[in-house]
Amino acid sequence: MKTYMLSNTHFLTNLIIQLLYILGLVMLVRSKSVSFTTTLIHRDSPTSPFYDPSLTLSWRVVAAMNRSFDRARVFSSMRSGVTNIFPNPQLANYLMKISIGTPPQDIIGVADTGSDIIWTQCEPCTYCFNQTRPVYKPRVSSTYNTTTCGSTTCMSVPVRSCTTNDNTCLYVVQYGDFSYSSGELATETVTLDSNVSGISFAFTNVVFGCGHRNAGMFTEDQSGIIGLGGGPFSLITQMGSSINGKFSYCLVQMFSHVEKSSKMYFGDVATVSGDGVVSTPLFSGNPATFYYLNFEGITVGGQRIDFYTTKPTLVKGNIIIDSGTSLTLLPESFYNRVQSAVRRSMPDILPIHSDPQNNLRLCYNPLEVKDLPVMVVHFNGADLELDPINTFVQLSNDSICLAFAPVDGVVIFGNLAQMNFLVGYDLYKKTVSFKRTDCVKL
Repeated sequence: MKTYMLSNTHFLTNLIIQLLYILGLVMLVRSKSVSFTTTLIHRDSPTSPFYDPSLTLSWRVVAAMNRSFDRARVFSSMRSGVTNIFPNPQLANYLMKISIGTPPQDIIGVADTGSDIIWTQCEPCTYCFNQTRPVYKPRVSSTYNTTTCGSTTCMSVPVRSCTTNDNTCLYVVQYGDFSYSSGELATETVTLDSNVSGISFAFTNVVFGCGHRNAGMFTEDQSGIIGLGGGPFSLITQMGSSINGKFSYCLVQMFSHVEKSSKMYFGDVATVSGDGVVSTPLFSGNPATFYYLNFEGITVGGQRIDFYTTKPTLVKGNIIIDSGTSLTLLPESFYNRVQSAVRRSMPDILPIHSDPQNNLRLCYNPLEVKDLPVMVVHFNGADLELDPINTFVQLSNDSICLAFAPVDGVVIFGNLAQMNFLVGYDLYKKTVSFKRTDCVKL
């Protein structure tokens, strides 16, 4: 196991950090249960480092739609057994700031429920993409430790190798667009700041990838990836009992000019309760990365369309709930039935053909639309009434389109459908709960 020694200056810095622990400004989390709130930044928000004010609304929406389809294709490959290739988290939508090391070094990572591993670019960089923020330096951290090849941790990594000189475990993660990260598999202290209490929470011995070789479709505004999936190395799983297996998020409306970030909650503060809450069972599946629900159908303007024409005896998860995919993606035959129901609910308005890529197949001129149909998504034990912001997306000033699309393969309940809901995951009770909420006001 490799541990870096620190200079006297670094020891002094470390003592200052320990003093912050004593003063209560940083809480060192071991087995104690904690609750806190942090910020999720949408990549197209004016507060995002990815934000480019020169891009039009139409360009942003089309780019998000394309990311949805690219992401779904890799999800389908993962479910069919190609488990060593993951969707590039660049196809996800949200960013999160965490700190790694003692003293803490800030990173901005793509927060992704479709990924497991946490990794960041790491000095010395053998080959790295350009990064505007300082690259993480393990040599200045007193809590950085590599893992050994024979360890259970190393053996759990899908693609791994070993160094010949000191038996250090090496990881490789590959993405569907041929991007990759590789380096040492290590443990560190990961710190998250609460934007409510002002207290920082430090989690010790978190497994992460110290990436010395990273290349592909990454941008200079990010440092790495923060996996929030269900696998063993995700941040959520590693927090474990410290957050009582609970996390939730409230996503503000996308493609608006509101400079308000979404929120993510951990611990008991993530509990979704009160009037209007509906809950549905949460299932694990293959791969363990994804969060699965039982989807039963959709009601459009009072007409219910069942997902199954003949319901199976036992269903254990037939749709992935995902914060990184914008659209809700459905099997083509079922999508066609939903689209027909939407058209029947708006008999006096003719659809227009405004999406040149034909990804969004049902669009209308917003000047002609007075009322959009009420739509209810039915999960096992939970009927979720969606607002128009959940079911339609404005492609441009001249078109508004159904935010569902047909796909071959994996079925996904996307983040447009989740906007302005408090969505809570209880991994111990195996439930996902929804509550209609104005996320801007939280």
